[in-house]
Amino acid sequence: MAAIQLGFPVGGQRRSMIMDLDETRSNESYILKFLGRGQHYEPDVSTTLVQIVKDGDVVVDVGANVGFFTMLAATLTGPTGRVVSFEPGDNNLGRLKNNITLNQFQHVTLIEQPAVDTPRELQFFINSDDSGGNALWNPGEFHTNVKSAAAPKPITMQGTTVDAEISRLGLPAPKVIKIDTEGAELTVLKGCVQQLTNRRTPYVIAEYHPFGLNKMGASPHELRAFMASFGYSAFFTYYDGAMPRLVPLETEVTAACIFNLLFATPEDVGRVWKTAYHDPGASLAPPAAK
Repeated sequence: MAAIQLGFPVGGQRRSMIMDLDETRSNESYILKFLGRGQHYEPDVSTTLVQIVKDGDVVVDVGANVGFFTMLAATLTGPTGRVVSFEPGDNNLGRLKNNITLNQFQHVTLIEQPAVDTPRELQFFINSDDSGGNALWNPGEFHTNVKSAAAPKPITMQGTTVDAEISRLGLPAPKVIKIDTEGAELTVLKGCVQQLTNRRTPYVIAEYHPFGLNKMGASPHELRAFMASFGYSAFFTYYDGAMPRLVPLETEVTAACIFNLLFATPEDVGRVWKTAYHDPGASLAPPAAK
């Protein structure tokens, strides 16, 4: 195990957070690889949060795992803000709770239940191959999860919704909802209707996991169409924090990996990314000398 203090600039100030990580666990080892290169974990998500979240904001982290994004969000909101962190996996909760304690974050509320579309009893599966891959479907059906295939670990749990927990806690609509649930993103968003109506939550970051969405009886297009029905457009985000790129609903999205989409309006993107540089010939080699 290694407790690492991370510092980074935000608005001319230095912010810091502590992460206790175990390199022998695959998901935490993956986080450490990013940190070892001087980057935040999943820089496309991290840089987006750093640019959007301000002191006093409310942030929801669904699928918090060991807490990297919960800690980052809590650092960005400061003690005047609030972070609501959903993590039901008992293979992550010990580390997540320890990271909250190490940072002395009194403004983080941990919900130890799956976030879904409506409060109900359900099966939640622990991923024995990778603690970052717990799911609402059997992860043993994914080809790389050999241990999970050999010995599935379903747990009967009571699911809740983001809407229900925001109401219970008496909080205003979140500035950002971040969702990483191995394909249950649409299911989670159907439990966020109060936050999405009139785009009360201006920014949603959701994992784009075609295989997982299919296992949940949905599709990537359904996920994007659902958000479009509330007036959100989809945007690609980038490791370097460059301005997100609009992806029209009619455009089919393909990728070599699982990634994240930002859902927002062009106007709300423009409120954060106020300038953009463009060089249409940047990818071309310079002309040969005469």
